Amino acid sequence: MARIAPEVIDRVRDAANIVDIISQYLDLRKRGQNFVGICPFHNDTHPSLYVSPVKEIYKCFACGAGGNVFTFLTEYDKISFVDAVKQLGAKYGIEVKLSGESEDKDYYSKLYDLHEYAANIFQKRLFSDESKNVISYLTERGLLTDTIKKFRLGISSTGWEDLINKVKSQNYSKDVIEKSGLFTKTEKGIFDRFRNRIMFPIFNQSGKIIAFGGRTLDKDEPAKYLNSPDTQLYHKSDVLYGLHLSRQAIREKEAVFLVEGYMDFIQLYQAGIENVIAASGTALTERHVQQIKKFTNRVFLTYDGDQAGTNATIRAGYLLYHGGVEPLVVVVPKGMDPDDWVREKGAEAIMQGAESAISLIDFQISSKNIKDLSSAERSQFVDDILFAIADIGDSIIRNSILKNISQRLQIDENELLQRLKREQARQRTRGQKDDIVEQPIEFSSLIQKAQSILVKLLASDDPQIRQVVRDKIEIDLISEPVLKKLAEILLPIYNDINYSSIIDQFENKKEREIVANVLMEELPHEDDDLVAIINECILTLKSRLLKEQYKSARFKLRELELKGEETTELRMEVAQLHIELDKMGLL
Repeated sequence: MARIAPEVIDRVRDAANIVDIISQYLDLRKRGQNFVGICPFHNDTHPSLYVSPVKEIYKCFACGAGGNVFTFLTEYDKISFVDAVKQLGAKYGIEVKLSGESEDKDYYSKLYDLHEYAANIFQKRLFSDESKNVISYLTERGLLTDTIKKFRLGISSTGWEDLINKVKSQNYSKDVIEKSGLFTKTEKGIFDRFRNRIMFPIFNQSGKIIAFGGRTLDKDEPAKYLNSPDTQLYHKSDVLYGLHLSRQAIREKEAVFLVEGYMDFIQLYQAGIENVIAASGTALTERHVQQIKKFTNRVFLTYDGDQAGTNATIRAGYLLYHGGVEPLVVVVPKGMDPDDWVREKGAEAIMQGAESAISLIDFQISSKNIKDLSSAERSQFVDDILFAIADIGDSIIRNSILKNISQRLQIDENELLQRLKREQARQRTRGQKDDIVEQPIEFSSLIQKAQSILVKLLASDDPQIRQVVRDKIEIDLISEPVLKKLAEILLPIYNDINYSSIIDQFENKKEREIVANVLMEELPHEDDDLVAIINECILTLKSRLLKEQYKSARFKLRELELKGEETTELRMEVAQLHIELDKMGLL
């Protein structure tokens, strides 16, 4: 199995700045000594993820996710620990050598390798003599050669087995091939999924290829676009096309253009509008909205200027509202899409469209010829809007929408408010519920809390506090397996604690989250009597231990008495335990 020398891991860990790394993915805000942000590991609506630059660890106090910089990359990007170390090593200029890599590459690494291999084949074919007509088509669409190369565009073969035959020659396992999403398995065998299509590689936020979108070159093909299915690398409801390139521009501009297609994205990006993303392969999802919210709360919906685009705009707009993001609609000329618009009119037209962007409600109302609607149709139209906004959690957003409807449709705002309340009541009776977030494991019993406090104090950055605990604690008092292991790691440490490296000593994800929680939680206040707290915790744990010993000794005593065996020594032990428990007031 591929391994990295411990000293190299330590070098990379020491060089990495967890705040800088996580800031590449999340919008972090300073709060005291820590940084906070929206947690990417659950449907977070309020900043729950805390990042400690001092301890170089993170912890979500809502869902329980936690760990160090390596953990974050493995969980967020779905890469192996080895790949996380290599990725950070490359960033900080540290050479990371692996032993035994050729013998047993990581499973995820093989999946990434296969996608990279396929992308190279697709692009090589695109720039071959046999594909000159496709290059001409792309350049006629306004794409520069540098842009084609930047986005790794390619073309798939017209055959059924071209890619699969090449891949088989590279010794990829059957499991990796079948789970890559690049092929279709039938009773007759495994065949290429993409044939005679312009290929758009889809990247994760680390810039690794995880899937493909293919635009057909066959006029008779009913499916204009074909995308990779969901795989272990690719979940279309999570991935926003181009975010790996545009996220910095989005942060700087504090706004993003949201388009529908690959070509829309590429054309805007090429034209200099770099704060753009595309929800390709699927309609916008709640998970997409949460991804967007990590970078900005302002979205310019820039969808196609046809009826389908209008419907998609309205649907996406309400999803954004529900996620606490403000949607503004850039009105694309009828019959055009952003791709056509920017090619014909340039980036200036898009930017002017953003300057004159309208609210979602204004756009929805303008999409209907209100004057021609009957009273019943008009009322139903209003009800449809109220249904869509009834469960928006932000009252400011709801009230703003109601005010807008009132002004545009000349309906009394109080009447709208009453209708909204009735709709909310109906939705509650239908049992609509918020997403359930898995709660983190908590040490809730008195015994567990006492153990947790002692271990937390053992992890203090104050050596004097650690020494007080060390002088008083007995390792057998800690019975919770994770806490006991953590205590055993901490007890011999007399100098500064490397909190991040401690997390790496726990392989189980849930254990890492528990450890991160213990290491991140604040210690008792300075004015508290720490010695008294420590003594109370130890007394609690010793009483538990004594009670268990007393119970066990009495049970054994009864067994010996029933057998008629000698019990004098055991009776003395039970009596002594009884005296100790009585002194502690535990009888």
